[in-house]
Amino acid sequence: MGISLLCGVLKSTDKIQVVDALLLALIGIAIVFIILAVIMLIVSIVGKAFDKSEVLKEKHPEWGEKLAAAKSKMMFWKKLKKDAEDAESAEAANLSAPVAAGTCGELKLINTDERDAAMIMAIVADTTGTPLNELRFKSIKRVEEEK
Repeated sequence: MGISLLCGVLKSTDKIQVVDALLLALIGIAIVFIILAVIMLIVSIVGKAFDKSEVLKEKHPEWGEKLAAAKSKMMFWKKLKKDAEDAESAEAANLSAPVAAGTCGELKLINTDERDAAMIMAIVADTTGTPLNELRFKSIKRVEEEK
């Protein structure tokens, strides 16, 4: 019975035994994992081929930006390390690069967009009666209300 079941010849009147069912399940799981490994290998080979292809890079320069954006989304666990490195490089750039007249450094936006930040800065400048170029904003963070 076990041999005929594994060969794919199964009579509708035969009952499947527990050992045969477990064996079929293990074979099915093994086939799925093997196919997934093969697909993963194919995708990685194709990806490496496209990374090395200079013809495609010249023909489609916008793909480089899209690829970098996709890689940054996939590498979310390394984001904290990258942010720390960016902060260090920004500090080094701030020390070496001259600041434009009327600016007071950089502004960090946390969970807010530039439009809202500009509105907040304008409101603060108007309320205090201070020119905007004399104010220094280090960061603007959106705080969600608790419900």
